[in-house]
Amino acid sequence: MYKNILFGIDTEMKNQKVLEQINHLVGEGSQVTLLNVVADKDLQASVRMGVHLDEIQEKRQEAMKHVLDYFHEQNIQYKIEFAKGNPKTELVHRANSGDFDIVVLSNRKAEDTDKMVLGSVSHKVAKRAKIPVLIVK
Repeated sequence: MYKNILFGIDTEMKNQKVLEQINHLVGEGSQVTLLNVVADKDLQASVRMGVHLDEIQEKRQEAMKHVLDYFHEQNIQYKIEFAKGNPKTELVHRANSGDFDIVVLSNRKAEDTDKMVLGSVSHKVAKRAKIPVLIVK
């Protein structure tokens, strides 16, 4: 089992299988860090609309409620972190920080039955991370 798991989560995370896989990876003393990256374009749009970063984070956390509920039900220890910037770059940076044992991602492209390839974020993290990467489709 993995002790420190980095879960790159998008607010539109619909893939229930990724949560089940995380449940298989955790053990006693494990902690999952949910990392949601607020892209620069989202920040710029929010500034024009008068929305502050705190409000964006609050809305995103509410959108992740089903994930948090699942973790509570399964007694999975977690913490939520938000970062600003490019999701690909931030995930690779955090994966290579030495703080984590594995990265778990949901392949959004796999949700579309016509797609058979990795999304750009999954691809870059899998290519550049120095720790194992689990991509769940």
